[in-house]
Amino acid sequence: MDNVIVRVIELPDAIPAVTVLDEDGDYNIYINGRLSKDNYEDAVRHELRHINQEHFYQKKPVRVCEDEANERCERPSTKLSR
Repeated sequence: MDNVIVRVIELPDAIPAVTVLDEDGDYNIYINGRLSKDNYEDAVRHELRHINQEHFYQKKPVRVCEDEANERCERPSTKLSR
């Protein structure tokens, strides 16, 4: 419960990533396998911001949640590994 699982799959070009909350309460982040390394890392951070800001439990409009997740935060000094 509350685990974050990252998977790389084929998605349409317009969709860099999507997160799905499963029946066990785990977050499944699906990343577009066509992304560059930098875009992959940005997409993971974006999806983690959705999780950290609890967007899955709020009744905010999607646009508001997307704007909040798009707010830039400092890039961490460590790189995400694939």
